[in-house]
Amino acid sequence: MLLLFLLFEGLCCPRENTAAPQALQSYRPAAEDPLSFRMLQISSFANHSWAHSEGSGWLGDLQTHGWDTVTGTIRFLKPWSHGNFSKQELKNLQSLFQLYFNGFVRIVQASAGPFQLEYPFEIQILAGCRMNAPQIFLNMAYQGSDFLSFQGISWEPSPGAGIQAQNVCKVLNRYLDIKEILQSLLGHTCPRFLAGLMEAGESELKRKVKPEAWLSRGPSPGPGRLQLVCHVSGFYPKPVWVMWMRGEQEQRGTQRGDILPNADETCSNKNVLSPRAPSPVFPMGANTQDTNNSRHHFCLAQVSWIKNRFLKWKTRLNQLS
Repeated sequence: MLLLFLLFEGLCCPRENTAAPQALQSYRPAAEDPLSFRMLQISSFANHSWAHSEGSGWLGDLQTHGWDTVTGTIRFLKPWSHGNFSKQELKNLQSLFQLYFNGFVRIVQASAGPFQLEYPFEIQILAGCRMNAPQIFLNMAYQGSDFLSFQGISWEPSPGAGIQAQNVCKVLNRYLDIKEILQSLLGHTCPRFLAGLMEAGESELKRKVKPEAWLSRGPSPGPGRLQLVCHVSGFYPKPVWVMWMRGEQEQRGTQRGDILPNADETCSNKNVLSPRAPSPVFPMGANTQDTNNSRHHFCLAQVSWIKNRFLKWKTRLNQLS
């Protein structure tokens, strides 16, 4: 294992000094954080002889890179995905990832028995950096649950991960060179690559598309009753706020769907008046002529990049009956 990571070191940027590694703050991404570059790995292990890994790179919510598992090469998904790295630097990184993916599978399969990893299992790794801050993040999940993370100068088991994670961290913490390589990759190479991506893709990253919306009937929650669905689509970037209003009051108990990607890289969302709460579901054929009647509903959407700007769609129940 140590030899594998020593080879990584030879492929990366030369080490600037040989002093003991300094602590870097670990980073757990949040919705309000500035733009970051994230590398995602998903490795599935069916048994001791079969495994499959996928890799991708993300600039914020935009996928910029993929990993071709057949050819062992980086897929550049945008014309500007090379950033400002030279061909040689990109070639070095590609060689590093080829070595990493091959070595990772062998090491995990060899360690499955000693660390009591039961087949079949899946490992997910999220690693990366953010700009304008000495912060890195590397988190690993096992079978969909937090397992361990790299905390700048040490590997730490996740709370509740148990003895397996503790034992893995004990082994990883013996290898100081691994820590130094990760600090170099995540603390130096990654921010430089991120800065180049942000510069090369500036025009696309600044793209803003206003949402469109329409209203429809959902599945009837019962005889003579109605459910309303507000669809919001075609917006970019991702953050958007959608809610149902009844008069001047926000409707509680609505079902908020996930924000999903569209083929053109815009996003979609829908908000449903939930049949589980009595107040949002009303008898069909109710009086809708009085404009002050509380049965008039509004679907409100606000995108975070248009301050104090609301997009409003009004529906009357008889329009959807």
